[in-house]
Amino acid sequence: MRDDDFNPLEDTESEAALAYAEERRENIRAFVRTSPDYYIQNFDRIGASARFTPTLNLMAGLFGPIWFGARGLWSWALPFLILEALAFVQIARGLFGDLAADAMARIASIESTLELRKQQLAAAIENGSDRVDAFQRTVDSLEANIGGIQAEAEALAAQGPTIALMGVVLLIVAKAVQAIVANWALEARFSDWLSDRSVRSGLPPQHIVLSALFMVIIVATAMVHYSFPGRFSLLSTFPTDPDIRLTGIAWVEDFIAWCVRNSEVFFDGLTFGIRVLLDSLEVILVQTPWIVIASLIVLLTWLTAGLRTAIYSGAFLAYMGLLGFWEAAMTTLALLGTAALLSIVIGIPLGMFAAHPWCALRCLGYAAYPKASAKPPLVSARTSGIY
Repeated sequence: MRDDDFNPLEDTESEAALAYAEERRENIRAFVRTSPDYYIQNFDRIGASARFTPTLNLMAGLFGPIWFGARGLWSWALPFLILEALAFVQIARGLFGDLAADAMARIASIESTLELRKQQLAAAIENGSDRVDAFQRTVDSLEANIGGIQAEAEALAAQGPTIALMGVVLLIVAKAVQAIVANWALEARFSDWLSDRSVRSGLPPQHIVLSALFMVIIVATAMVHYSFPGRFSLLSTFPTDPDIRLTGIAWVEDFIAWCVRNSEVFFDGLTFGIRVLLDSLEVILVQTPWIVIASLIVLLTWLTAGLRTAIYSGAFLAYMGLLGFWEAAMTTLALLGTAALLSIVIGIPLGMFAAHPWCALRCLGYAAYPKASAKPPLVSARTSGIY
């Protein structure tokens, strides 16, 4: 082979290549911390190809979202959690769920109405009323409805095994997919960790517990709620007290009343300034001849956004004018202009103020920061890598 045909990327026997391979293995050990030899073998397979390389991770398949969450792969854990929760819900509904709960609730509602109609029928018969036939037809109709709903309830109850089987199939598919993509997803996180060591690595016990508790709570809650609908009101209705809302409203109203009483001069001045600005813009836009305003808008649009956008602007202005919306459009434009100017006046100084946190902290009362210090301890810690 000629020297000019040699590809340095294919050189795996040189001292530099061997050193790089050993360093990569050490990095993988430091990153995974559990079963390093297994992950070294699979990461090498995955890294050797730019395409998706399927591997098999039995622990990821067994524990599913818990494994992904404990490894910090939450962007994978949450979709798989949804799939597994759906599968477990279907299994629980099929095996233990009250599938006919809604139908039985409808039957109970109709039976209460049926009892009332039977009493009315009996009273009509006793009094010799001419509405006996009407009441009889109503009673027969309600009884027929109850029979139909009972048949529907029995059919729903018979679907239990099928629903449970669908849940089992979905769970198996989800587990298989998780087992196949787990190492590929973890290898991508390993690549991120190589460039940013702040990315969480390893399998800390506290994260295992947190991930397990989160997944179990979500799945168990969904299973109970959908398997036994309406049985536990805590799962369907947020626990609250109407007095909380009423008390909060009273506090807000009291605060507004206090502001009105004690800040009348300030709010009057603020209202006056906004009103002057709004009226001025409205006079300019509404009272000025429409051809002047339209020409200026089209010209400014052309200068700032190009000819095509200027043509669109002219077409829209013509559309509003032809339909008689010109004055309303200019009034709306005055409102938007006022809001934009107020945002600029308030936002720019506030942004400049917030750009210097040490100044903001001093103004908020943290006067202990010396003037000679360029940054407060919070900023210094973050920039030094402690945060």
